Amino acid sequence: MYMSHLCEDVSKSTSESSPPLVAPMRVHVVDNRGLLQVSMDGDLQWLDPDDLKGKGPTVRPFPSTMTKSVISNDCLIGFWVEHDLLAARMACIPLNTDFKQGVTKAEVRATMSDPAIASMVAGASWTHILDAEPLGLAVLGDGLAFCLWKRGIYCIEIDATERWRQPELHWEMIGNLPRGQELCCLQQLGDDLVAWSRGGGWARISHLDGDIVEEDVIEVPASITAVDYNDDGGWLLCSNRGHLLRFKQLGDTPLIVDVTGPVSTASWCEDIRGWRMCGWREDLTWT
Repeated sequence: MYMSHLCEDVSKSTSESSPPLVAPMRVHVVDNRGLLQVSMDGDLQWLDPDDLKGKGPTVRPFPSTMTKSVISNDCLIGFWVEHDLLAARMACIPLNTDFKQGVTKAEVRATMSDPAIASMVAGASWTHILDAEPLGLAVLGDGLAFCLWKRGIYCIEIDATERWRQPELHWEMIGNLPRGQELCCLQQLGDDLVAWSRGGGWARISHLDGDIVEEDVIEVPASITAVDYNDDGGWLLCSNRGHLLRFKQLGDTPLIVDVTGPVSTASWCEDIRGWRMCGWREDLTWT
């Protein structure tokens, strides 16, 4: 309910009050706690779900932008990537304590020779240095799944203990498509995991051991950049050129529409039985 009306409420809230101190990047709905806002610069702040006003200060545990993040087991798990530093980190921050201010990007740059210091994230229960760029992150049961560029897919416990790993995926049908094999998104489907590539390749992976249960390719009009799933709404894929692809089950032929630009975020709304989306140039509803 919160996310389905987020665009409308944000517009109303910002017009009636002073401008926000941070530029929102994503909002997580946390059971029994409200909304957790992640800013473009990596700031974290709790929001009141009724009026979307901040319930506390903005705090930046990560040195800069969190490229991807999820909520699991009352923890925030996220990635921090800085291409100019050739650095990537993964960390888990408990939500039952106050957030702590972390080091700046400049301080990280000055301590890159000391991995223990350079990888620190303030208040994190664990932090890991990554040797490749993270491409996807998803909750998988009571654990987590993530994929790294040219490394494959990993499944871990919430305490970072590894369950299994799956080597890099390949689809022969899109072998000649530029970046077609590159993974772009992970989604939980039932108990299993579905991995999607930019070229339309998908693979359903067992949550037990990481083995591939089934795989195939759908024809896509452009590079896939985001994938969303809902049990009632089915699959929604977004391309980098503003195409939306919608279908109910894996293997179905997608319905494709072209909008005015890429979609930044999408959420299934039970009230209208459809998808609400925020795009570059317009807000969209697809019932």
